[in-house]
Amino acid sequence: MAPEWPMCPCCEQMFVQVYRFKDGGEPFLLCAECEAFWWPDAVVNEGTALLLDDVVAERLGVADGRVWAGRTWSDVLELQE
Repeated sequence: MAPEWPMCPCCEQMFVQVYRFKDGGEPFLLCAECEAFWWPDAVVNEGTALLLDDVVAERLGVADGRVWAGRTWSDVLELQE
């Protein structure tokens, strides 16, 4: 079972959970509601949040607006159990 993380400081709608990238297995923290993203060593607060789309676009080398063209979340990431 994944560890419990705090309520998302950005949207306050969902808990932050541990996910991982499928291609390399790197873990990260994510709010699935607002897509706020943190690397594991970051302090989880509103000021340190990245946007999932920006991180995935950079990782895949695509333009932000095309990051999910032909892809779904399950192609790129998964909840770490």
